Amino acid sequence: MASNIERRGNTWYATLHVPQDARAKIGKSKFFESLKTTDKRIAEVRAHPIIAKWKAQIAAARGNADPFLEDALKWRREYEAHDHPDIIRDFIEEEARKVERAKGEGAGRTFYAVAIGTETPLDSFFVEWAAHLTQAPKTIDQMKKDVRRMIDKFVSVEAVTKPAVIEWVKELMKDTPTRQGYSYSSLDRMFKFCRNFWRYLQEIEKADPEKQPFVLPSFAKKANGSKAKSADGWEPFEPSEVVTLLDAATEKEDHELADLIRLGMYSGARIEELCALKVSDCTEEVLKITDSKTEAGLRRVPVHSALVEVVKRLKEASKDDYLLSGLTFNKYGDRSNAIGKRFGRLKKSLGFPEKKVFHSIRKTVVTMLENAGVSENLTADIVGHEKPRITYGLYSGGATLPVMKEALERIRYPAKKPD
Repeated sequence: MASNIERRGNTWYATLHVPQDARAKIGKSKFFESLKTTDKRIAEVRAHPIIAKWKAQIAAARGNADPFLEDALKWRREYEAHDHPDIIRDFIEEEARKVERAKGEGAGRTFYAVAIGTETPLDSFFVEWAAHLTQAPKTIDQMKKDVRRMIDKFVSVEAVTKPAVIEWVKELMKDTPTRQGYSYSSLDRMFKFCRNFWRYLQEIEKADPEKQPFVLPSFAKKANGSKAKSADGWEPFEPSEVVTLLDAATEKEDHELADLIRLGMYSGARIEELCALKVSDCTEEVLKITDSKTEAGLRRVPVHSALVEVVKRLKEASKDDYLLSGLTFNKYGDRSNAIGKRFGRLKKSLGFPEKKVFHSIRKTVVTMLENAGVSENLTADIVGHEKPRITYGLYSGGATLPVMKEALERIRYPAKKPD
């Protein structure tokens, strides 16, 4: 760490040289920040998180390097520093023509505008924006992915106009040979993250503070009406198909997966919720879900009679305080990733289509409850959905455990898979 701090006068500073290949993206050759102390030991402690942040920015800049913009920014620095910029402009025009021949008229025009300073590349601010994000790691990765898609589309701040954004929405909604058009929910998520990035640009005075171009047009919701009805696109399994999956997992002696399927088919819980269940939050009467993607998902689910012995066995066998013991965490702290992939391989080997996934079991449970005459509000309490009506949603404390238990007991699967 000593090599990353230096003293000027009586004050210590954190420093870090930016590698040549990342300088254009970051916009400087060296990071430099006062540590506001005359004590070297204190300076070393304070420098650690600062240096780590700078190194993360360098790594991100290297990973997202765009030779097209790198070249334009090099010409821009030369153009701004030259005593006779008109001479440099002639060279820039020639380079822009080369870009146009290679990548199209729009790319050539953008290259020229960035090189002479009339347009500002969005990519210049991506790393710094990302460094300020404080959301969960998985959310941050999705934010960066969505904003990167927007940057790749528009390239410069000046190119982001309301009409251009509307045309982009139309483009994203169209089906292509390689992907299905984006649903309204996906567009809504993407635009929320783009607004976050745009607000950052406004805060650092790089974007017009009076304009917010990332507002979804009304036609996006209307045109996606059929997709919005089933936003995630997953299809429910038939009850007999769930039994087929359970039997197959049992025959393969994948007991962890078999237990996961059992828990899902009698609770309707999400795979992440089930894998996060702690032994201390589970009894033979109730599963207390304390880790969910929504506030409504934090709930207590009565234990179906078919699960009583399963829960008892899992609690007694647990070696790591989790009901489903032995699962591993991924980089986001999610225990469901690996076993979810095993479920995917299993259902694929049985010939089930792509639109049937573990989440489809949740849909099976909801469908079975509906067919058994259970009200929508009661089903929402069981599976952790927002209440569909404002009165119950705002004022009801939720259904009692005995009421939910009676509803869940209506779920009955075929005794065995069909011959």
